[in-house]
Amino acid sequence: MTSIFDITDWAHVASFFVWTLAVCAVAKAIFGSFPAAELQYRLALRDNPRRQRLNRLNWEVANRTRWDEDVARGSQHAAPVSLTEPELDARRTELQRLSRTSLPRRALQYLLGCWACQTFWTAVLIYAVTAGVAAPAAWLFSAAAYSGAAVILAAVHGSPLPLRAAEPPAGRTGCKGCGK
Repeated sequence: MTSIFDITDWAHVASFFVWTLAVCAVAKAIFGSFPAAELQYRLALRDNPRRQRLNRLNWEVANRTRWDEDVARGSQHAAPVSLTEPELDARRTELQRLSRTSLPRRALQYLLGCWACQTFWTAVLIYAVTAGVAAPAAWLFSAAAYSGAAVILAAVHGSPLPLRAAEPPAGRTGCKGCGK
């Protein structure tokens, strides 16, 4: 793999471009694979109860009211139950604790969905395997350059960045009979 500090002529630029394509291909193979999608799905399933609890705690603290689905929906038939100050403090404490422990999970989910992150870590891995880890500055800056080139290449190619959620169709939505 070509270090960005070694680029002196057009042959090195061509090598950099070829390695950029290799980084894109390996990143797409790793992060666009079925195991990666399955990992994202399983992480989301495991994290859903925590996210639901965070949302409900956030709602309770903001509204100073005990969570009830009917109250949250604004139903006229549900009576809100106010929270006392000790209950609010306990919910704030739990909310802070859950927020703190969810940071690594959110970072991992971001890494799995961010093309720049995917190509950076793929370039780090490829550079470590092909050129070694003796020069940390060359390792870091070259991986960043390959990642940046991969993102620019994806933008110039005109296709949306890989692994992004697809946009919903612009056509008719709703039921087939009435179109609503």
